[in-house]
This record gives sequence, C-alpha cells and structure tokens, in this order.
Amino acid sequence: MSDFRISDHARTGCRLSKRLAALIGLIAAIPGLVLAAPDLVQSAAINPIPLAGMEFGVREMFMQSHIVVKIVITVLALSSLITWAILIEKTLVFANARRANARFLVEFRRYAQGNELPPTDSASPMGRMWQVAREEFELFKKSHTTASPHNFDRLLQRLALQAGVIQDQELARFGTLMGVLATIGSTSPFTGLFGTVWGILNSFAHIAVTRSTNLSVVAPGIAEALLATAIGLFAAIPAVIIYNKFVRDINGFVSSLDNFSAELITVVSRRLDAAGTL
Repeated sequence: MSDFRISDHARTGCRLSKRLAALIGLIAAIPGLVLAAPDLVQSAAINPIPLAGMEFGVREMFMQSHIVVKIVITVLALSSLITWAILIEKTLVFANARRANARFLVEFRRYAQGNELPPTDSASPMGRMWQVAREEFELFKKSHTTASPHNFDRLLQRLALQAGVIQDQELARFGTLMGVLATIGSTSPFTGLFGTVWGILNSFAHIAVTRSTNLSVVAPGIAEALLATAIGLFAAIPAVIIYNKFVRDINGFVSSLDNFSAELITVVSRRLDAAGTL
C-alpha cells in the first residue's frame, strides 16, 4: 500500500515538472516574439502581400508606383495622345490637299489645251503656285507691250522662282509637328527606361528596409517599374511608324509639286510661243 502511494506521488511530481518546464520555455520565448513583432508589422505595413484573387492590373500598378514613376508614365501617356492627335490632323490635311490638287489639276490641264490661261485657285497648293505665277505674268503683260525672247526667258525664270517660294511654304506647312513625332519616337523608350531604373532602385531600397527577398515582396515593385518601359514602347512605336508614313507622304507632295512647277512653266512658255508678242 505504501509502495502504491509512493509511485502515485512520483507520477504526480513528474507531471508537475513537465508542466513547469513548458511554462518556463514559453516565458523564455516571449522576449524574442516581442522583439520580432515590430519587424513583422513594419514589413506588412510597407508592402502588403496581395491576397488570393486580388486584382493587380495596370491601374493598381500605377497607383502603387513611386511618384517619379508616376510622372514618367503620365508624360509618356500624354506623348502617346499627342501622337494620335497629330495622326488625325495630318491625315485630314494631306487628304484635303490631295483632293484639292486633283480637282485643280483637272481644270488646269483642260484650260491648257485651249488658248486661255487656267483660272487661279487658292484652295489647293498647286492652285496657289499658279496664282502667284499668273500674277507675275499679268504684271509682265502690263509693263511690256512687246517683248524679246530674252524677256520671255527672264519671265519664265521669275515664274519658276515665284512658284518655288509657294512650294517651299506648302511643304513647310506639311512638315509642321513632324519634329514632335521624331522627338517622341526617339526619346520615349529612354524616358520609359528611366522610369524602370528608378522603380527598380526603389524596389531594392524596399528590400533593404523589409530585409526580405520573398518574391511576393519584390515582384510588385519590379512590375511597377517595367510598366514604365511598356508605356514608353507604346508611345514610341506608333510615333516612329506615323513619322515614316508622313515622310513618305511629304516626299510624294514634293514630287507632285515639282512636276506641276515644270508643267506650269511649259504651259506659259507654250502660250508665249503661240502669241509671239504680248
């Protein structure tokens, strides 16, 4: 009976010893948890990990990006809008100029077949070239009742010069805003790259603060940084394509206006040859 009591007390003392050891271990772990808690709270506050199913699209990346990256993306977005506005404006201007030139050229050639000089037309580039040329021709007629072949040659030279001045003015008008397209196309990728580099630097600084290289911590910052490069390419590629298209269109106008200038001189020269004298 006494042996049973002794063994019962021994088991009870063993259980108390185990519980006491567990309690001491828990008390010893409390300071470590207290010291680690601020770092955990700071990490969660600085870079909250997106929950499953949470959207992380372009808008979210833009809103969470650094202020410098936001400025870069905003500038690139405005540059893209300017590019498309120039596309619409230039397309309308070039289309109207082509139609006006085509209408005037039909009338010009129809009158050129007869004995009358074609009428002027200020609505088209070719019409404006012919307008100044005809004004010069009328001034020549008023100041010369008779003229020699030398006077005719000088008249044709002046007509060519007058038409050339108007041609240069028209081509300069067609070329407006082309420098803007060239600037956007050449600088947008580097502007976007600047935003990317800044965003990556900010991400590395964030890693240093949080002392964590977890992908969920690094990936959002890298994605926000790469968004700047994507927007830069989105602004640059259309600008380069549109610029090259308009360069081809302007070269086409150069060729057509050069041909019309030669045709203009030919018509006037033929008219002078037929009249003999003024």
